[in-house]
Amino acid sequence: MVKKSRKKLKIHNQIEFGTNLKKILFFILLISQISFANDSVEISILTCSAGQEVYSVFGHSAIRVIDKEKNIDEVYNFGMFDFNAPNFEYKYLKGKLKYYIGIQETQDFIKNYTDENRVVSEQTLNLTLKEKRNLVSNLQLLYKPENRYYLYSFLDKNCSTEIRDLLSQIGINFKNQELKESNRDLISSYLKEMPWLKLGINLVLGKSLDRNSTRKQSMFLPDYLQKEIGASELNGKKLVKYNQNLNLVESKSQYSIQNIFSPILVFSLLTILFLFWFPSAVRIIVSLSIGITGLFVLALWLFSGHEEVKSNLNIIWCNPLYLLYIPLLIKNKTNKILSLTLIVSLSISALIWIFKVQVFDISMLPILTILGILNFKEMKKTSKFPTRR
Repeated sequence: MVKKSRKKLKIHNQIEFGTNLKKILFFILLISQISFANDSVEISILTCSAGQEVYSVFGHSAIRVIDKEKNIDEVYNFGMFDFNAPNFEYKYLKGKLKYYIGIQETQDFIKNYTDENRVVSEQTLNLTLKEKRNLVSNLQLLYKPENRYYLYSFLDKNCSTEIRDLLSQIGINFKNQELKESNRDLISSYLKEMPWLKLGINLVLGKSLDRNSTRKQSMFLPDYLQKEIGASELNGKKLVKYNQNLNLVESKSQYSIQNIFSPILVFSLLTILFLFWFPSAVRIIVSLSIGITGLFVLALWLFSGHEEVKSNLNIIWCNPLYLLYIPLLIKNKTNKILSLTLIVSLSISALIWIFKVQVFDISMLPILTILGILNFKEMKKTSKFPTRR
């Protein structure tokens, strides 16, 4: 009888311990969510206007988290990278440069952009307690050292797409209708005041950029992320509770010397000049410039990890074969087959452009004309044979 009583007492104690453990765990969970329970947390999306540096011309996005109960006001910034990283340029071109998520005090973040004369606008999100909790939890998970770093991709993985994907994880269904504009069109719209940069970017981007973009894809750009967030709903209500600007900046004119000496003007003037004056020394410089640029475009296609620079049909007109002209020009010799091949390549490039297989920068039109003049002059040389006396 004593053994049975002890056995019953042991079972009773185990049941009581299990019940108490559940109460303790529930109490811990309750305490950990007090800051959410009293709705002291606000989450917003920050959008920063374009800057003057190459890496800032498309703007920037970040997430702001305010916890009034804990006196926290910080920004999760997905656009951090180290300029001093070894082989920075090589890693960037190769697609191996690691970006990372950092946390900054909001006032420091705003001051940095104010000093750069860039507007910081805020969209405060209209989220439930559960949605806020899930979003903060996902941010904290991404901030862990083992998750903090990621390989940058201009279209698919940057400061804006990371925020888009985080919002999708809490149930926001962004629309995916096709736009009339291609991704190249969206990018070029930011570069109207920087025509030389626009020419360079369009030179290295491949034909995949000429497919029509979609509303969801367009969110790789901060302004379009802001636009789609403003148009979105969650649980039948507007996603954005309210909007505001967090700083005041002086508007400055974007007008610069680039607009005066734009590439289309410079190359058009050279085209007119080369119609009448195109000596061998200048032809060597042109052939060397195009040939080296062609090798660079080809190297990006073959070796870069950025998908955006692959399948780049600029290589057809910006052809490394122009390097073969150099020894011929130095020795005052010609090669009719080479000239004919390069004329055909220009013709193919024109058809590619006309049928929009890949859209070239408008500044390339006088460049193609210059190359046409070069090749026809070389063809004309090959048609001359010395006469016997």
